Amino acid sequence: MTTTTEGVRPRLRALSLGEILDVSIKICLAHWRTLIMAVLVVVVPVQIITTILTADYTVSSFDLSADSSQTPEETLDELNQYIGGIALSGLLQVCAVLLATAACFRAIAQAYLGESADWRSSLSYALKHAPSLLLLTLLYVLGVLLGTLLFILPGIWLYVAWAFALPALLVEGVRGRGALGRSFTLVKGRWWRTLGVLVVGFILAGIVSTLVQGVFLVGAFLGDDNDAVVLLLSGIAGVIGLAITTPFQAALITVVYFDLRVRKEGFDLELLAQEIGAGAPGSATGTAPAAAVAPPAALPASADIDRTGAPFWPPPPGWQPPPPPPPGWPPPSPPAAEGPAGSGERDADSDSDPPRLPGVPGG
Repeated sequence: MTTTTEGVRPRLRALSLGEILDVSIKICLAHWRTLIMAVLVVVVPVQIITTILTADYTVSSFDLSADSSQTPEETLDELNQYIGGIALSGLLQVCAVLLATAACFRAIAQAYLGESADWRSSLSYALKHAPSLLLLTLLYVLGVLLGTLLFILPGIWLYVAWAFALPALLVEGVRGRGALGRSFTLVKGRWWRTLGVLVVGFILAGIVSTLVQGVFLVGAFLGDDNDAVVLLLSGIAGVIGLAITTPFQAALITVVYFDLRVRKEGFDLELLAQEIGAGAPGSATGTAPAAAVAPPAALPASADIDRTGAPFWPPPPGWQPPPPPPPGWPPPSPPAAEGPAGSGERDADSDSDPPRLPGVPGG
């Protein structure tokens, strides 16, 4: 992925599986500070709260044997408190991951479309749409869960068909069931390809996250005699795992989302129409539809170069920028010879005369 120029709309194109993974990785690497901050600012405080809620309880705390110093009622009371703490911490973690994911979606979508990405504005945007995010997540989870209970396969089908509801909400402003329907429309006819892309991308993210987390998890297993060390290392491993998987999965889904729009709706032509000031394809009023992103900023004089000269973004495989012209190119034009002053005639040997065609009078 080439370095982008702020304010210049990219000329998108359809991507292959390898290009989707490549672009997703490069977006994460190019904007890693923004994406990691969007995750850590939300996840770390919640992880600290979760650790505090569960710090006083371990598996050995609940001893129901006959020689226990606690009565069964006291043990059950502690167990209920522990389950309540786990439920509360789980709810907080779900909300934190949802906000972090939405912030990453917002930042990545802006970066992919050539706009500036900032973790503060992205997180603020996610917080502003928190009620819609919660409603959409609830509908998504309930639908997938119900489909899973119906012989599992319907749940898998809905998981893929609705996978782009969150980008539809954050980019297009479609909410609730409309976002689920929007995702369904984009995936329709390309379900198997979309499944393959998501599976490969999520497996790749899981492998990298597990390898990085393994360093801290090994320390947690070796330090099982010290509950504080186990909790600390487990918490760090969880935060690192989210810091790796959340941005990459958001980048992958965002790139596939725009790829589907390019393939099915001509989104690349829509952006081009916005660049030249014309209406989007299919728009009778000359304005972009509500599904489009924010209006493009004023283009600089070098906008026709489009990134580093690539005809499309991301550049096609094997594309290389054109070589620079040699020094002094183009050569200066010789001055045109003129006839006598005021005669209005030009010298017969003047370089400005057109070439004569042999056998053609006056040619």
